[in-house]
Amino acid sequence: MSLFKSREWWYTHAGAEEEYDTCNLCVGNVDNSPDKLEKIVVGSLQGILRIYCPRTKGGNHEDMLLEYQTDSPILGLDIGRLVGDSGLYLAILHPRKVTVCSVSVDTTTKDTGTFYNISQIYSHKLERTACNMCLGSFGSIKNKDFICVQSMDGMMSFYEQDSFAFARFLPQFLIPGPLCYVPSTDTFITSSSSNFVEAYRYQTLAVSTESESKDQMKTGAGKRLRVDWKTNIGDNVVDIKIFSGADDNATTIFVLGEHNLFALRENGVIRFMKKFDFNPSCFYPYGSLVEGTVNMLVANHSRTCYVWQDTTLAWSSSFQHVPVNIRILTVGSLKGHIVTLDETGKIYVSYLGTDPSLQTAAPVERREINYDEKDQEMAKLQQVIRECTKPIEHAPKITDQPDFSIFVEPVNGLDVVGVKHEESDTEYPTVTVKINLRCSSKISLDKVTLTVAPEVPFYATQRSVVLTNVGGNSMDSMSGSLSYRTYNFGPTSLATFSLYNTGQRVASDLTVPLVAHYTNNHSSPRSVHNSIHLPLQLVCSAACPEKSAAHKITIETNKPAMNLLELFSEMNCESEGGQNGCVAFKTVSGEVITLLAAKNSQKYRIQSNSFIALYIIIQQFLMKLRRHFEKIGGTQPLSVTFPGPVPLQEYFDIIDSRFELRLRQRSYREMLSQRAQQFRAIQRRLLTRFKDKTPSPLQNMDTLLEGTYQQILALADADLQTTKALEEADHALSTATKLMLLLVKLWCPNLDDKQATVLQSCLTPDVNSSDDVGWEEMVDASITMLLRTCLAKTTKEQSVGAASLKLPSDTTKLKKHIALLLERLNKGGTLSLNTYADKVSHRNKDQIESGS
Repeated sequence: MSLFKSREWWYTHAGAEEEYDTCNLCVGNVDNSPDKLEKIVVGSLQGILRIYCPRTKGGNHEDMLLEYQTDSPILGLDIGRLVGDSGLYLAILHPRKVTVCSVSVDTTTKDTGTFYNISQIYSHKLERTACNMCLGSFGSIKNKDFICVQSMDGMMSFYEQDSFAFARFLPQFLIPGPLCYVPSTDTFITSSSSNFVEAYRYQTLAVSTESESKDQMKTGAGKRLRVDWKTNIGDNVVDIKIFSGADDNATTIFVLGEHNLFALRENGVIRFMKKFDFNPSCFYPYGSLVEGTVNMLVANHSRTCYVWQDTTLAWSSSFQHVPVNIRILTVGSLKGHIVTLDETGKIYVSYLGTDPSLQTAAPVERREINYDEKDQEMAKLQQVIRECTKPIEHAPKITDQPDFSIFVEPVNGLDVVGVKHEESDTEYPTVTVKINLRCSSKISLDKVTLTVAPEVPFYATQRSVVLTNVGGNSMDSMSGSLSYRTYNFGPTSLATFSLYNTGQRVASDLTVPLVAHYTNNHSSPRSVHNSIHLPLQLVCSAACPEKSAAHKITIETNKPAMNLLELFSEMNCESEGGQNGCVAFKTVSGEVITLLAAKNSQKYRIQSNSFIALYIIIQQFLMKLRRHFEKIGGTQPLSVTFPGPVPLQEYFDIIDSRFELRLRQRSYREMLSQRAQQFRAIQRRLLTRFKDKTPSPLQNMDTLLEGTYQQILALADADLQTTKALEEADHALSTATKLMLLLVKLWCPNLDDKQATVLQSCLTPDVNSSDDVGWEEMVDASITMLLRTCLAKTTKEQSVGAASLKLPSDTTKLKKHIALLLERLNKGGTLSLNTYADKVSHRNKDQIESGS
């Protein structure tokens, strides 16, 4: 805010409910009067043209010389030598035409007063919607001004007074910017949408052979041109002005941005810049009394005008409004009046003075302090503070205990009728699950949303169920097919949902997450988690045992061999040859797994032709085995071990196959990027030849374009197929990793549950196909860290550098680290940082003792 305000000398309001923009004001001797008085010319977007000549302070109705209604909105006004003689004429820019008019005194009404007429000299229809214009002696023609109109789509049309010259398109055009002409270099200055100030020479535009007539301009022809120079200012351009001093060769290009002001030389080099702490609305440069400097009026949206001498602030003053255009006006022999126009049509003619601004701070009232009143006020405030900070007894206590619990009833078996496929009419095995919600509070909940998230190959016929009015002492049960459906649950209401197995891949987990979302009575979002345990019947069914298999796993226990038919009684398996020590299962996807119990020893063997299919059976077998012996009890607890060796080769084959898919996908995408770049380059060349006035032969570029397009389609299909195969490989690697972690825990005697968790976090079964960092890089870095710390044997191993998270060329290093990790765990290594810290402390102690 300025300390001073501008002094109002003359004021008027150019019409009511009209709008004005940046280019709707110009100042000059538009009527060519002998006394050379400057007039104010304004034109509104409603198409009304007004001319004013301020003569006396305050203004009166006689100051309006002319008011004229045009047939279309006025986008811009300018005054120049636009007819053959040396007089000044008014150029009016409309959206679809540009008109040159003369303003003169009506000599037939001398007796009744002075009246002004406006008459059209010539006009040009525009084929494209105009944005702005500029005047100048293009081509260094003396005593004549020509017109350049910039359209909304980037075409610059040139008119040599009453005749059309040519039209050219600006290169890399998106939205139009301000336009001005530099006479000293015969150059046009504008701005692009990428925050560049660009310059185009008139001769470069004129020598082009295209769009030489209006008929050619209608067809949209136009040669894309290169800029003479361009400067990146990094700011959106508000306006561009040119100032030439006494020496015409010293021309400065001023560019006003939203936060900065730049002064450029004629070649685009930045002379100086000024960063503002306000948002400018308009500016105007004028001459300075100090040689080598330029003064500028800069107005902002805070109704303040600043006078800058280059980068030095000389004066500031407050305005009555926010101007959109500002000019310097000479009234009679008095120079230096400031003309401002705002967007509502208010015109002020003012000058800078030293009148103090009315927006000054009020003087501070002085009064004596009454200390007794201040003490009483302080006591009251302290009492209020104590009451506010006192604990409220009736306030509800917020605890982490949920308002209800989720109970999932065990699933006894498959449904009689399964879910059928819509197209193939295949019936999938299905189970129905019932869920009970037991509220712990007596207050009912308005809305509870239950959501399940099954993983392939499991699907739910519905994924979400909304329960309303859940609460009180009632038990609300639901079981459901989980889509988005709302039920009004009463005390005995029931809903069901179904889960089915499509057999797309081998299942690796029989647990489905279940989450309940709700908002409690304190308007706080809460969630309750549980899980659904699916039965083994949903994954596989009883089958005939197979004698031979490619993959075999042997497990030893300290208990006598179990009757496998009784252990898997829910599967309804039949013994082969009256033996109870052999059962077989066939998954929905077709894999057969055989489980054998030794007759004379305490061993079990699980075998199958699919390595990843072994995991779900081994997991369920161990779980059932532990439950059985915990139920019957005994003095000696069950001990399960894996004698080895760990099936590393089968695991490494799965790692290699997935890594090959990653490399193949990367190769496809690189080739796809190259073909897409080639396709765009061919398109550009073809487009250039099609636009050429005298097109040359295509030289089989159309055939190359078609071939490149077919290659892009083939590569896209190949990448899609590879992505699908990589998803299956991710699942296979995840399942194989789970099996390896299970076997390693049984194989290594010193690996407790805490260390098994550390191992699982390093050799993680969570596999994802990320473009940035893949499973191989993360696992290799994690295992390298373990080998450098708690599993390191020598000081040399501890100094090994960390692995980089870049895509390796092969998996040799990863497989070597995995084998070394499992070998050291089997030999008694521990995954504990405490052990590593003890090693480091002992080594440091030995070094100190040896040094002493």
